[in-house]
Amino acid sequence: MKKVAAELNIPCVLHNIDTDDVKVADELVEKYGDWSPDYLIPQVFLEYENRDFKHVLTGYSEGVPFTKRAVENLVKSKLFQGPRVA
Repeated sequence: MKKVAAELNIPCVLHNIDTDDVKVADELVEKYGDWSPDYLIPQVFLEYENRDFKHVLTGYSEGVPFTKRAVENLVKSKLFQGPRVA
């Protein structure tokens, strides 16, 4: 996601759930994502200029290869194609 964000010249904010940042991550996932007390990671959100959030990806419990494929598919999706609205 960092690479895609850099290519699109948009900010990428990562929240590490193994640090005090977990509070921010928990709030974000609980409000907009796939919440459970032991939620799956990663979870990816888009934040728009008007402060709306859109949940676009949750990692797969089947393993990293499945999550990697989901990220690749997300990056190829219409969300990241065509004209960019800043």
